[in-house]
Amino acid sequence: INGYLENLVDDDHVEDPETSRRFLTIMRKHGDRISRIVEDMLVIARLESGEAGQLKMKPFAFEGCAHDVLERLQPLISAQGSKVRLAAAPEGLAILGDRFYWTQILFNLVENALKQNPTCPLKIEIGYEAEADGSVRIWVSDNGVGIPSAVLPFIFRPFYRVEKHHSQGTIRGTGLGLSIVKRAVEAHGGEITASSTPGEETRFEIVLPPEAVAPREAEVAGGPM
Repeated sequence: INGYLENLVDDDHVEDPETSRRFLTIMRKHGDRISRIVEDMLVIARLESGEAGQLKMKPFAFEGCAHDVLERLQPLISAQGSKVRLAAAPEGLAILGDRFYWTQILFNLVENALKQNPTCPLKIEIGYEAEADGSVRIWVSDNGVGIPSAVLPFIFRPFYRVEKHHSQGTIRGTGLGLSIVKRAVEAHGGEITASSTPGEETRFEIVLPPEAVAPREAEVAGGPM
């Protein structure tokens, strides 16, 4: 940002509308990325500081939360020509948890799939199924380029990125999204794993214990069950 500011001011590019607009657009992208980094680091700090014990645990409709996330990501989904499917078995899952952090979980997983495949129209699935022991299995999967098996053990580390070919004009993510996902899932007593067959399926799977599942008759927020 400072470099582009110096070029604008010191090289008299302010008088050139086309160059000024191009520089300002790049600066805005980097400013947005700085803002995202700060927000993500604050979320991680809250989860690691013991504040996770202060989670606002209330029952909410998982499907309503998922639809809210997809609405926020719709411009990116449409721009890439991707499709997202919600698979529910049975319908009407209510989670006892902090809806804010579950929004973070789903948003980061879906956004991660889209950003790792910027030129590939994806088929993304958000799904869940109830297990016989009362636990719930939740997943987000896509059919994109995938993650090499050698790096799968490291993807939940803060600032870790799977190296891919990016154009110079692309502003990459913060590298904190999957770290937030892991910490938020664990704060709810769950576990998350990742598997990938490049070009076929990349799948993030969350297993929640029975106590994280709200009774179906519980009053929930976030849309109808």
